[in-house]
Amino acid sequence: MNWTVPTVGGIQRTTAIVAGIATAMLAIFASPAAALSCAVGAVLMIANLFLLAIVGRAIIAMAQGGTGNKAGIILAPMKLFLFVAVVYILIAYTHLNLMMFMLGGLTQIVAIFIETWHASARGTLVRPEDLNV
Repeated sequence: MNWTVPTVGGIQRTTAIVAGIATAMLAIFASPAAALSCAVGAVLMIANLFLLAIVGRAIIAMAQGGTGNKAGIILAPMKLFLFVAVVYILIAYTHLNLMMFMLGGLTQIVAIFIETWHASARGTLVRPEDLNV
C-alpha cells in the first residue's frame, strides 16, 4: 500500500503562506494591530510544530533504545508549559487582539487540511497490482 502523508515542512510552509495572506488581508481591511496579532499567533504555531517535531524525534529515538537521555521524556510537558507561559505573557502584557491572535493560530489547522488534501491528491493514482488485494 502506498501511503502519502503531509510533511512537517510542507505544513510549516503552507502555514506561513496562509498566515501571510491572512495578515495582508487584515492589514488592508482591518487594522495593523489586527494584522500583527494574526502574525504573532501564526508564528507561535509554527514554532510549536517545529519544537514538537524535535521532541517527537527525541522520544521515538529514546523508545527505540537510542542513546537519548531518559530525562528526555520530560521535554513534551516542558514544551507545553513553555508555550502556555508564552501565550499568557503575550495576551496579558502586549494586549494583542485576542480574536485575531486565534485566527493566526487557526492558520495552521487550515494548512494541515490543505497539506493533507494535497498529499492525498498525489496518492490517488492506483497501480494495477494494487487492485489485486
